Amino acid sequence: MKAKYRSYFFLGILFTMSLFSFSQDPTDWTKIKLDPIKEKKFETYVEYRHSAGTDYQKWKSENKFQYIKEMWYFSESFYIKRNYSNDGVSMNEEAIDIARFEDNRKQNEEALVIIPGFKDVIVLLPANKLIYKP
Repeated sequence: MKAKYRSYFFLGILFTMSLFSFSQDPTDWTKIKLDPIKEKKFETYVEYRHSAGTDYQKWKSENKFQYIKEMWYFSESFYIKRNYSNDGVSMNEEAIDIARFEDNRKQNEEALVIIPGFKDVIVLLPANKLIYKP
């Protein structure tokens, strides 16, 4: 009889602990705000990653959280620092596939990517600030 009550007690403790432990709040992705203008500019990169043999619009509607994370990566994981140098032309940010420069990203500090011929530079956010990395 005591063993039966002990197992109920143990199960009760496990159940209670499971209520307080979770890996991820499913509503956390709603806190990620995407800039609609940037989303329009950079969606082609996400679409390209998921267009091989699949219907992109279907994937996008079935994988909303993944879409938001990837869109954040391609549009918000970097920024352009304008007029870094006096020489060169201005950079068109929507022509940047940021995944190409991932090797330059530093763990704890921003990294500058200088591309010859441009007066602007790409500034990569630190890896420890990313919410998604391909």
